[in-house]
Amino acid sequence: MITLWESMSTKSENAGIHWIAFHERAHLELGHFSILEGVPTFNLISKSGKSQVQQPDLPRAVWDKVERCLELQADHEALEEMLGNIDAVSWSELRVTVASIAVVMVLIEKADADNPNPSETHPKAATRIFQLLGHVNDMWSIGASVNGANLPEAGHIQALAKEVILPAYFDAVEMAKSADAASFVDDLGDPEIFFADIAHAKLGHWDQLQTVGAKEWAELKDANEQILPLVYRFQAEKNTST
Repeated sequence: MITLWESMSTKSENAGIHWIAFHERAHLELGHFSILEGVPTFNLISKSGKSQVQQPDLPRAVWDKVERCLELQADHEALEEMLGNIDAVSWSELRVTVASIAVVMVLIEKADADNPNPSETHPKAATRIFQLLGHVNDMWSIGASVNGANLPEAGHIQALAKEVILPAYFDAVEMAKSADAASFVDDLGDPEIFFADIAHAKLGHWDQLQTVGAKEWAELKDANEQILPLVYRFQAEKNTST
């Protein structure tokens, strides 16, 4: 782990630390502590025991997925905070930031390898990076939506894929190999299949997903839809009280 961090620039390391801070703050701002019993309930790596769901509105069949869903929610909020608008960042800096976030995800799973309950409280690193690169893959449309502009030309989108998205995938693979995280590389899958899964997920073709990360993401998506109303309720109550 130290060798991997030493291979990253100071800028990259700081970006990873910032992402962790945004992720942990998101747990608080989204009201996740009110959904699970026990404080603190969140850790960077999986806990030896699971927290108890205290919300009666959630069916019991969803309970074993709640913590993983909350982690992906916090990931998503941190990604939006870190990555911002595609029109406001340089692509070279974006690639560094994406790589910094990816390495944190890989290292968390690496550190969690000896935990007796892996992937019970945290999603797999491959799942988190599937969401990360899926978000980056859509940043061109997010920027257009925010600015009320027309969608960019196909050549611009292809250039983003060539200069940022594809390299980010291979950056994650190389960093995982440096960290001796072979299971992550296997879970991530071949690039062609990985990016095909991103396209299938965007279209809702769940039965065509092949990679481990894409399948867990899809498994948690339905559960997440049932959890989100609790998050919205918390935020509404918070806004009312202030």
